[in-house]
Amino acid sequence: MRGLGVAWRHQNPAMSSAPASHAFALAKIQPPRPRTSLVGRPALELALGASLLQRRLTLLLAPAGYGKTSALARQIRWLPPGTALAWVSADEDDQLPRFLACLGRALEPHDLPWRVDPDALATLALGERGLRAVADELINALAGAEAARGLLVLDDVHRIADPQVFELLQWVIERLPARWSVAMASRLEPPLAMGRWRAAGELGEFRQYELRFNQDEVAALLAGAGLPADADVARELLERTDGWAAGLRLNLSARPGGNGARAGVLTQRHLFDYLAAEVLDDMPAELRSFLLCCAVLPELTAARCAHVSGSPHAARLLAEVERRGLFVSVLDADELTLRLHDLFRDFLEDRLQRERADELPTLLRRAAEGEDDLPRAVGYLARAGAWDEAAQAVAGRGAELLAIGGGPSLARMLALFPPAEFERRPELHFLRGLSCFPTFAFDTMLAAMQQAEAGFRAAGREAQAWRARAYACLAMENMAQTEVAARELPKLLALPLDDGTRAIVCFGAAWAAYAQARAADVAPWFAQMLQALERVPEPAVWDACFFHSLWVGMPGMDGLLDRFGERATALFGDTPTQLRAGVLHARVWLAFSAGRLDEAGHWLARADEDCRWLGRPRSVLTENHLAHMLVDAVGGRREAAYAAALECRHDIAEHGSAPNRLTHESEAIFTHSRAAWILQDEATLRELDARLAQVPNPCEWAAADDGHRFSRAFVALVDGRLHDAQALLAPLAIDHEPSCFFPAGQATVLLADVRLRLGALDEAAATLRPWIARAMAGGSVGGALLCGWPVLQRLRDTRWGERLSTDQKAMLGRLAATLAPREDPAVRAARPGGAAARVPQDDDAAVPRGRSEGLAGLSEREREVLARLAAGDSNKLIARGLELSPHTVKRHVANLLGKLGVDTRGQAAARWRQGP
Repeated sequence: MRGLGVAWRHQNPAMSSAPASHAFALAKIQPPRPRTSLVGRPALELALGASLLQRRLTLLLAPAGYGKTSALARQIRWLPPGTALAWVSADEDDQLPRFLACLGRALEPHDLPWRVDPDALATLALGERGLRAVADELINALAGAEAARGLLVLDDVHRIADPQVFELLQWVIERLPARWSVAMASRLEPPLAMGRWRAAGELGEFRQYELRFNQDEVAALLAGAGLPADADVARELLERTDGWAAGLRLNLSARPGGNGARAGVLTQRHLFDYLAAEVLDDMPAELRSFLLCCAVLPELTAARCAHVSGSPHAARLLAEVERRGLFVSVLDADELTLRLHDLFRDFLEDRLQRERADELPTLLRRAAEGEDDLPRAVGYLARAGAWDEAAQAVAGRGAELLAIGGGPSLARMLALFPPAEFERRPELHFLRGLSCFPTFAFDTMLAAMQQAEAGFRAAGREAQAWRARAYACLAMENMAQTEVAARELPKLLALPLDDGTRAIVCFGAAWAAYAQARAADVAPWFAQMLQALERVPEPAVWDACFFHSLWVGMPGMDGLLDRFGERATALFGDTPTQLRAGVLHARVWLAFSAGRLDEAGHWLARADEDCRWLGRPRSVLTENHLAHMLVDAVGGRREAAYAAALECRHDIAEHGSAPNRLTHESEAIFTHSRAAWILQDEATLRELDARLAQVPNPCEWAAADDGHRFSRAFVALVDGRLHDAQALLAPLAIDHEPSCFFPAGQATVLLADVRLRLGALDEAAATLRPWIARAMAGGSVGGALLCGWPVLQRLRDTRWGERLSTDQKAMLGRLAATLAPREDPAVRAARPGGAAARVPQDDDAAVPRGRSEGLAGLSEREREVLARLAAGDSNKLIARGLELSPHTVKRHVANLLGKLGVDTRGQAAARWRQGP
């Protein structure tokens, strides 16, 4: 059950055709609108504009209040027409997953040719090559943009604390396409290696000196405010503020008669506090109270301010704030949205704390209500000491965050709770247990679920306690505690469970049966699971039971797996999800089991597309790696088969927890060994057998012993020790499949071949007859295909006489033709289905990775999307015209780019215009 995807989610946004709801405020990706009252700064604007167009990175670095954001906001208005702009305002909660979500959403209007779902970039970061893989996807998407120029603006970079964000930015900026550039505004120098860019003239730097106002600009500012602007006044103000933009604004906003001499000797921060106090004290009482109440909000809209302040005049007061120019930026949003300057907001919050501290918890609670940005909402509640509400928010939406790769953000929110508050809340322990799944930390998962169960039971919440115990059992099965889990799961079924929990319990019971080599019990448990699922059309519960492709060929399973796939597809559509990937991998093995190798390749290519689109999550990759090892080996693709084996090995060794590695390492090695047998790679077979001999441990599942025996049989066969091979294979050649990938069938056919080679023709035929009878009655032939071409060729060419019937010999001939070398035209035509073997037709017909099938390889839907793309429609217009979600359109674009072997939308459009 390695990599078993059991994470229960209250909601799985990826199950719908729409993208997941974004766990951040949209104001973060809305650039400020420059004020029309801003004075021109021609020298700065000329230099900054040139840098944005000519430098790889432009850095605005200065303390607060130097106009970094205003300079960038003004400059983007003068970018060349057609420039693609993405703006992200950072904040303290921007760990890597949230940063990637913001960046992906900011780039969405530009219809980049993504090959991975942008919502899945955080998941991709958890996988092999991690940040490098994310950087590759970003760079390729940017390179394929149709825009002549592109600019990524990252504001308030000093707020980012996650070093992974900067590691990613280092990779992206280093390999940035020539048409794109990056601008950063920060109070602190970002931790990037910029020396090479600086030496190559690819870094534009605007520090405090370059950003400060000069005397002419101060004079223009005074004139714009209707104040005396002669040289002496401008010089005095410049000397007092040293050209500090915030100080200049405060001086202009202060009421006449303020004590400028006193202000002149204070530090910038003291100057701000002093002058802001004069500004605040000079306000009408209603406006002053409104600003103090709303200071807890990072962005101000009429609705949010009305809710927090309780004022029925929020819209009017907000407009007054903007009219007065009170240290706010106006964001480029559909409704009036203001962002307070950091220093002014700090000042207001300080005043609020000193003057109305008793109101602060209530204001923070109101700020949390209706906040779409979950980390912000929980942060408000934590500041308010509202731990009950904070726990409720995390428990209600934390699983949703996990579903979009927000594990680090969830961990940060859980860390906000004081130990005493955390310990007494079972829902938080439950979430911690769920969050362990992406890293397969089953030991931590078990401890957390056991604590959750105890807490739920103490609170009288029996239904939740049973759900937690079910998950604890699933963790046990990966920690050498399968016997304990196998005893507990039936006890749970005796309780009045809801159907969702019942389905998960039955799923766990099926895996316990598999782990204990009780093959006949797997299908009955799976059938009960499916019955419960069919009464619960909820994505999260179905998604928890996705991992089952390893059971193809086992007694009674194939029909149930077909039924599961049909029901899942009917309920949740054809959008890439963990669940759909599980269905596709099951279809790979169902087709392989029936000897339809081309169809198996089709489904595996479909699964590859989903794995890539989902960001290659570890749970989905487990099945994908195992399938590629064997399917690619049977197809003669040695390099691809071994690449999958290497990735699987690295995943277990580097990313799995110790219990998970000890439980499943032998399974991965044995699958690799079976691929080496098919490819007749003697050296690798010996190496893997030696490794298998070193890994046995008490954590392994029962089937591991058979794998060790099978590996020794492979080595005996390549050594020519046929009697030893016969002794090893005979106990494995049973009449049903006990574990994954048809080992009994493979052992039976290999045993017949060994007896044939030993001259025991009668015994060889007797070994084959019952197996062929089962195969002719609709049983699996997958095991025979895993024996490899030389074995099946030898069995086909043997003169069996009356020992086998004509039909039985014909079956051997068909199996040999299925595996015949592809370069042999004579046998290619004899392959079942002829040269055009059966490939299922559906709306999303796929092709193997790396091949260009041209227009003929596109599905009907993809051709419709491509026709509209070639007509110049954006993704939104295509979605509207074809009644699809934009998310689905992005996926179709990614698929058709791959099938056409092109990188950009323009290249795809040109290919469409060329015709077939």
